[in-house]
Amino acid sequence: MNNNFRILALSGGGYRGLYAAKVLADLEEQTKQPIGRYFDLIAGTSIGGIVALAVAHEIPMKDVVDMFVEHGQNIFKKQRFSFFSILKSTYGSEQLKTEISRLFLDDKIGDLKHNVIVPAINFSAGRPVVFKTPHHQSFFRDAKHDIVDVAMATSAAPIYFPKYHFKDANYVDGGLFANNPSLLAIHEAQHFFGIPKKNIYLLHIGTLSSHNSDVYKKNQQGGMTDWANGVFLNKAPKNIIELTLASQQQMMTHMTRHTLGDRYFDIDSDVSKNATNYIGLDRADEYATKVLLSHAREASKDALGTPFISALLEKQTTTPTWVNTEEQDNE
Repeated sequence: MNNNFRILALSGGGYRGLYAAKVLADLEEQTKQPIGRYFDLIAGTSIGGIVALAVAHEIPMKDVVDMFVEHGQNIFKKQRFSFFSILKSTYGSEQLKTEISRLFLDDKIGDLKHNVIVPAINFSAGRPVVFKTPHHQSFFRDAKHDIVDVAMATSAAPIYFPKYHFKDANYVDGGLFANNPSLLAIHEAQHFFGIPKKNIYLLHIGTLSSHNSDVYKKNQQGGMTDWANGVFLNKAPKNIIELTLASQQQMMTHMTRHTLGDRYFDIDSDVSKNATNYIGLDRADEYATKVLLSHAREASKDALGTPFISALLEKQTTTPTWVNTEEQDNE
């Protein structure tokens, strides 16, 4: 694996991103090195995008875990007068931005230390976008963006958080089209790095497998009460969003495994039916934290015992070479 192209892909999942951050923290504890040094490309969506940017900036994953544990409940603190998310999003974005700013300060995408791609949706233009480091001659504009702005753009989940505005546009969560960014990363490797598929190895870390399903019930009419599974209608759009993200992630995982075969490795624990009652996109209490951390510890221990992860962590990658953005701006 040492002479091949190694990708880290991180899925979205709200507070469940603590699981991925803890797995990476355990890998860092094993290597005693920033985990980003073992990958040629890092891809992340939504909370996975925030973690990916931290990996690419060599922020210790322990610090990211601490951010989740210490400030998660403040980030997911319901806004007053949202009236069941009808008038405004369930949560405000101020606390999330405060915590992200503590990690990245005023640093730019061009200040990152490793190649990264982060998807979002430009809602003003009605199209998907992928923010990138300047690792190709055609990529230089994103290098000027604040890391915080990109992190906020990719994680602006509809209903949960407000749309995020910067650079004259409104952005929403990239998970709506690429919650698992593995295929985006493979495309990036092939088309912009010129890597043959046979040389691509990919590690995907999920946020605990989510399998939303519909049990037979009296109301099967497809209206708001049906989708809400009861009378609390504000749950309907959230259930639709969770189903969309979970289904998209499962399909991308399946397709990536077909594409790469044994060059693909997935860390994403299955949870018991009882444990699923304690976790969710916006569940940040002590019970959710315990479930996520305990599953992450077991997953990282199991992964470290596999040939794939052992080979992955044998040798660090080379320092990336980027386009000179100052020269590009002057042309």
